[in-house]
Amino acid sequence: MASEDGSWSNLPSVILVEIFSYLSHSDKISAASTCKYWRCALFHPSFWQTIHFKAKTKDRNSILRTRYLSSFFSKKLRNTTVSFDSMDPLCVQEAARVIQKLCDNDHLRRLFLFPSHCRLECPGKEGDGRQFFERHLLKPLQMLVRQCRKLEALSLGCSEDFACYAGRVLDLLARYQAGSLRYLKLASLKDDPDDYLLLDLDPAVFRSFHMLQVLSLDYDYVSDSLLGVLCNLGLKRFIIHVHGIVESHPGTTNAAWTAFSQRSPQCEIHLTLIHSYEAVNVLHSEILRPSMNLTHLKAFFCEKLNCRALQCLSDWYTQSLRSLWWVDSMSSPACYCLVQQYILDEQMQPDPLVILAWKCTNLQEIVLLGYKYLDENLIAIARLRGTTLKRLDIAVQDILFESEDTSRENELLLEVKVSESIGKTWAPLADAQLHDVIHNPTAGDSDEFILPVVLQDQDL
Repeated sequence: MASEDGSWSNLPSVILVEIFSYLSHSDKISAASTCKYWRCALFHPSFWQTIHFKAKTKDRNSILRTRYLSSFFSKKLRNTTVSFDSMDPLCVQEAARVIQKLCDNDHLRRLFLFPSHCRLECPGKEGDGRQFFERHLLKPLQMLVRQCRKLEALSLGCSEDFACYAGRVLDLLARYQAGSLRYLKLASLKDDPDDYLLLDLDPAVFRSFHMLQVLSLDYDYVSDSLLGVLCNLGLKRFIIHVHGIVESHPGTTNAAWTAFSQRSPQCEIHLTLIHSYEAVNVLHSEILRPSMNLTHLKAFFCEKLNCRALQCLSDWYTQSLRSLWWVDSMSSPACYCLVQQYILDEQMQPDPLVILAWKCTNLQEIVLLGYKYLDENLIAIARLRGTTLKRLDIAVQDILFESEDTSRENELLLEVKVSESIGKTWAPLADAQLHDVIHNPTAGDSDEFILPVVLQDQDL
């Protein structure tokens, strides 16, 4: 039998940590159950560089886990995401507790907030929510920005509450983190797209962010002046959220976008319309510009499909466009036959999505929900894009079949033809695969559908 000095529990810590470094996370946990000494090795800072904290209403254990992990590792980690149910005051309180603990970590590199909704239900009596937010969420975040040595990425999670104070946070970032910040997500989701607070945001504040590579911002602050500042930063991705458009908004000129594209030729433009009931009508005339390097366009619950805008996409962005989403609820007034729309309203032939598939040579993704569409046009899109098409989403109940065969026979034939064209198994989305708000605008919360989509590309 091995002597006490030669037992496994007496391995030098440097060797034990080296052994643990070769194990998966689950294997580390199993090994840590061997003895108290091995359990201590599990808590070495090098194993906890990245933590995803979660506070979920339907998973109370997530709150206990978050409290435990934040107690041990909040001062050690480098990258963190804080996901929480923002309509549950208890979960908001837990998210605030995590942010407060992170204030003592001056080595933090990345902080991503991931709320479930655009608004936060803070603890306390009615009317005390703003006081809680400013004291327990905003103030710790400001302190964190001041104290971090080299903050590289910050996302406010499209929260409208945080967006109201984005100017304060931006000023602090410019003062303390301009030399290291590479990713900044300030764009928001509005609870009421027709009535929200506008900040007095000076475009000049962005001049100091010479390391910035990814920026998201609401369209309200996008102007020729802003583009003139950003063109000197060398951005790789510029994400713009469009809600309402006030009459005083200056818009942007094609000349400004031309200058921007010449100075930042690699910068992708991601344009997202969210409940933009008015803006969707002027998308083609006042928002899109030919010199934009538009790679992604998403329209969520705008209750109209702008066919002229689709025509602009195929005319202006033949080399750049990679992704198109157009989503509405099926039982809302927006649900209509796309074929009738472009024939009766726009007098366009042939189908605008087919033209997109033909002319936009880098198009990889089409998501069309809430609009009736012909099966033969789906087949045409699949054949034109071939194996370069990575995603083609449409609900089965939105497909119009010209054949008089039984519905299931039509579906199977469509699945076969599309699958053969794109080189992988394909099928339209069944009812069970759709979010409740897609079925009916009153059956679900659109935030729950939109936020995971707009926040999914958090990493650089």
